[in-house]
Amino acid sequence: MARSTIANRRAILLDASLILRDFTTAVAISATTAETAINSVNPAELCYYKAVVDVAAHTGYVAGSAQWTITIEASADNATFVPVGTVIPTGVASRFQVPLSGAWVEKNLPNAVYSNIIYTRAKATKTGSPGNLNYGAFLTT
Repeated sequence: MARSTIANRRAILLDASLILRDFTTAVAISATTAETAINSVNPAELCYYKAVVDVAAHTGYVAGSAQWTITIEASADNATFVPVGTVIPTGVASRFQVPLSGAWVEKNLPNAVYSNIIYTRAKATKTGSPGNLNYGAFLTT
């Protein structure tokens, strides 16, 4: 995830404690993979924020039958995760910004105690046989 420079004033703020998957050190995956959840922020307490998902180019994309689905998930117990945002890359290198809000996260985990919704992770799910995927994700305002 590139840092801001004088030539690039449209950088997105990056806090290392909010990285869900580090694009700069991650290796391509070939199967459905859930990342280790972070618990440095309660995603239900934030008003408006977003998940930024950077995806490298990959081969084999066919809509609906050979694709990757990247979800941002939240949990109160670090065991049962619920999707709160989703992107489906099309094989082209892209940056996605997934809008999120605390109210949305709380609505999607209705039985969880508000103050305990402290786990957030990224998960890439493979459908069919697209090529290997490399991506990064982080939370920011």
